Amino acid sequence: MKAVHLCELGSSDHFKIVDVPVPEPAENEVLIRVEEAGVIFADIMVVRGDYVMSPTLPFIPGREVSGTVEKVGAQVSDLEPGMRVVATLLVGGYAEYAVAPSTNVTLLSERLSFSQGLIYHINLPVAYLAYHAFGKIQPEETILLHAAAGGIGSLITQVAKRRGNNTVIALSSSEEKADHCRSNGADHCINYRTTDYVEEVLRLTGGKGVDVCLNSVGGSTLESDPKAIRPLGRWVLYGYAAGKGLIDPYAADTLLKSLTVNLFSIYTTLGTEIFERAVAFRDDWIAHEALDTVTKRFPLEEVSAAHEWMEDQHSFGKIVLEVGSGG
Repeated sequence: MKAVHLCELGSSDHFKIVDVPVPEPAENEVLIRVEEAGVIFADIMVVRGDYVMSPTLPFIPGREVSGTVEKVGAQVSDLEPGMRVVATLLVGGYAEYAVAPSTNVTLLSERLSFSQGLIYHINLPVAYLAYHAFGKIQPEETILLHAAAGGIGSLITQVAKRRGNNTVIALSSSEEKADHCRSNGADHCINYRTTDYVEEVLRLTGGKGVDVCLNSVGGSTLESDPKAIRPLGRWVLYGYAAGKGLIDPYAADTLLKSLTVNLFSIYTTLGTEIFERAVAFRDDWIAHEALDTVTKRFPLEEVSAAHEWMEDQHSFGKIVLEVGSGG
């Protein structure tokens, strides 16, 4: 089968398209014929060697796939060949076939294309958890949303506007992304490269600050965010695309506001009632809401270009690699 190989960490320049044997599923695994593979920032960090669970070299990157079940292991009874599915992996997604634990495989709703499955079956539960379980966001509250044009940020905005009647202040790195955020429903859009976002947030909120800040970028924003959040406000951290950064809990802007800080990883919710609620929310959304489509596609052979597109901050919405012909 055709696959993307990474033999050296550091850059997407090290990708190679290779022919390797089709993997064989273990007893509790599923072999998937891949149609689409998601490109997410976690993939970028894995390639850099900056991810919390970086694999051993060499490996096939890719953590999200959608496609058709090709073969199941002996202990798998709820899935069978021919079923349309989406799956999450640690590695192995950038290939014509991928193996995933059966517990990480979900049947694809008939309403969704393979690429939409990557948007909703994988991204929407994360958006729900950030908004409801960890942000504890209430109707009418004001939200400051980092990476608002991204795959997760776009869905958080939709949840906030369609289900919460919240005021969303969206942060982005370009005017093109700001336009995307406006068309997606954000009330205010700030290009943080040309505008001091803290000053603008305080202006928009009459000096009060936002009720909740959702931050997936980290880096220097961990120092500036508390200035934009109201006293007794909430701060949800769920990523570090700009670097891990540092939080000083005794800095005046943090300590004197008595902020509630939630550190969120989806892995801690798996198998819990909280995650079951996220899945139920996802299924209801898929059944009743207007649905997005993928914003950018790359052939598998152009995987380096896909990573560069994301690293250079051109991307908004969901990006996929086209592997099969199902679309």
